[in-house]
Amino acid sequence: MMRYRSLVPPAVLILVVSAGAAVSIHTARERQRQRQALEDSLRLEAAQAVPTPEVLEQVRSATKTFMAERHPELNVEGETFTPLTPNLLLVGVAVQDPLHGNRYVARLTAERLRDGDWGEDGEPGGEPRLLWLVDYASQDKLRELADRHGFAPEVDRVRDLGRGRGMSWGQRDWLDDYLLWSYVYQRPPAYTAEPGGGFTALPAGYRFQDPEHPITPADAAWVQAASAPSGGRSRVYLGGWAWRPPWAGNVFARSGTAYGAGLHGSISGHVSMGVSRGGFGAAGHAAGVGG
Repeated sequence: MMRYRSLVPPAVLILVVSAGAAVSIHTARERQRQRQALEDSLRLEAAQAVPTPEVLEQVRSATKTFMAERHPELNVEGETFTPLTPNLLLVGVAVQDPLHGNRYVARLTAERLRDGDWGEDGEPGGEPRLLWLVDYASQDKLRELADRHGFAPEVDRVRDLGRGRGMSWGQRDWLDDYLLWSYVYQRPPAYTAEPGGGFTALPAGYRFQDPEHPITPADAAWVQAASAPSGGRSRVYLGGWAWRPPWAGNVFARSGTAYGAGLHGSISGHVSMGVSRGGFGAAGHAAGVGG
């Protein structure tokens, strides 16, 4: 009897410890589930967030400086900004060319990068600073940027689904593939700079290279399936790394100019990145829309 009684406490202890461990595991899993739910909610909220006025002002200042330095012969009449990611925007600059007597929309890109010291192991170190790299928007350049910022496969899917389809405005060009991607993946709207300061959101589907002919739901119907597997959101946001600007040391600017990001929407001069002079090409001299 004594032997039997001596076995009871260890058995009960094992049950108690096992139950406590199960409760602990359940609690840990519940905490993890709650953390994941909060993180997913914050990512979704951030993916829907529009650029801040400070960011838009930095991009406007950088692009105005870029145009003044590269094309002083052109009169800038306005700018629009289409956010692809928090660190990458398409910029449309409405210009008037006194020499050729026409108006058109010049196409630019603005990419936010981190610049900092590099350690002996090749890893970035120290306190990074932010800069905006403004460049001409060519087909090759946009492909390079889409690769670097992680959404090139999604644009490829949009392009493949819409191949051979007519649009309400007629022929679709390479830039429209990126605007269609922005539309079906529910990116923030484009913004126009107001002459007196500030910015105004433009309707969904705005095409800055042809403002009179926006993307319509019927235009996007052929490619809507591209975003269905990810719930209408780009995987770069679901992954959580879309807001981390690339390191400037990994980027070679072939034709752009980098400007340091200052405070309150200002820029603070050039950052050397081994650039060369480029241009808009012959399209800029055609009447109407070019770039």
